[in-house]
Amino acid sequence: MSVDELRAGLARIAEPVVPDEDPYGRLLRHARRRKRHRLAGLVAAVSGLLATVLLGPVALGAGSGGQDREDGRVLDGYAVTSDWEWRLINSPTRGSLAGDQKLIDELTRLFDRDRADLRMSESLPEVKVLYADESAGFRQLVAAYHSDRSAALVELKVPVGTQPQQSVRIYNGSVNVRMKPFSVLDASYDPRGPEDVGLLGLAPAGCVVSVADAAVVGADGVPRRQWESSPTGDYVLLDASQVRGWWRVECEGQVRVEGPVGHSGVVIRGEGGRYQPTELADALPGGDTSRRMDAWRAERWGGVSYRNLMDMSGLPSAPDPVVRWSGRLDSNGQPEAAVIGPASGTGPLLLHVGAQGSVLALAKPGDTTSNDGEETAASSAEGSLVATAVTTSATLAAVRVPAVSGGRGVLTDQLLVVPPPAAARVDAVTDGAPADARASADVRSGAAVLTIAVGAKVTLRALAGDGTVLASAPLREPAQGEHIFNEPLVTEW
Repeated sequence: MSVDELRAGLARIAEPVVPDEDPYGRLLRHARRRKRHRLAGLVAAVSGLLATVLLGPVALGAGSGGQDREDGRVLDGYAVTSDWEWRLINSPTRGSLAGDQKLIDELTRLFDRDRADLRMSESLPEVKVLYADESAGFRQLVAAYHSDRSAALVELKVPVGTQPQQSVRIYNGSVNVRMKPFSVLDASYDPRGPEDVGLLGLAPAGCVVSVADAAVVGADGVPRRQWESSPTGDYVLLDASQVRGWWRVECEGQVRVEGPVGHSGVVIRGEGGRYQPTELADALPGGDTSRRMDAWRAERWGGVSYRNLMDMSGLPSAPDPVVRWSGRLDSNGQPEAAVIGPASGTGPLLLHVGAQGSVLALAKPGDTTSNDGEETAASSAEGSLVATAVTTSATLAAVRVPAVSGGRGVLTDQLLVVPPPAAARVDAVTDGAPADARASADVRSGAAVLTIAVGAKVTLRALAGDGTVLASAPLREPAQGEHIFNEPLVTEW
């Protein structure tokens, strides 16, 4: 059975309650379906995700997932919980066709008349066309159905110049998409390849959407970006070549969203993207052939996660990543793990625990928000966990150990430190004196695991058996909030 057949079958038997859309995850799944004939293990990862989330926003048409309209479900949308959602609903129509009021009025009438074909309930009596555009080489329409308490989006794509009557009858798009203050939608039509996927981000009128496709890591270990405002102001349309880096939404002088392009306050997964193990045959050393296969897989999938997250974040491309360390975090049955970083030794680091696809740990338990309420693949035996960090020392690497809490990936108070080969112990000190050590651990199998709070202001020191300091570096990590490679994520509506 293909992934698309499995998706359609699950949708037919599931309850008519449709959970929130994950636009970035949908983009990645679309790319993976195109590649599944040559990417080992990918179908299993997608199928596992489908088993967790039985229903998504209903996809319509052969070009978007094959969900037929004949299943007869009528959908009531979702409760509107934010004034910013109302501001988006009440925003003027955007897009290259927005100035054609006669067309917008006709489309509004047709969306209302044909709501049954689009499965939208009479309980959402009002219709508003939020977006109508042909600048991307096809016509894309986004309409909001709403009452005074609930709302949902319908997004359709048709060829340029399609008559209004056909624009709402050619079903290529999605219905019953949850309204968000910054709503993110697929902006591709008949893509020619796995990377030929764009995104549309709609913010409330008056907000400013900006994009930064690259970042530079400063001496303090924090990435910095040069932001460019979207030429369309309060919305942004990105083609396939622009879907990388970060975007930001500012409203009334406050940053409301900041994170990887496609992210609008949803779970971010380290697996997926354009790098896969079959494409990394020479990227990472295979190591001694006598090593266990799970250790080799941890290294290989660590390389996959590293390169995908670097690419997603728009961080500078570097030579192929290297394995800084691999082994078990303890002797209590934990899976194999690997620390991956640049060959130069300084810059972004990643700890990958387990094999195959990965779930990204973004913050300590009390600070997680982006994936609240989402069951992650980390809760299954096949799931892996990833944590990111940045090191400013070429000889001393430190990254948080991730774990599962409440069904999501989180950062723990365990800090994995990879010192120079001759080190026997690692201390975390506050004023540089041994008496001020806040944590200490012996080096075992090439690494030490210290117990120290996230964001502690300490200096890490690697010592030889005779007490000689072999390397030292400050611990660089945010004390609070979610972050990727020390770069904060923001969702503040």
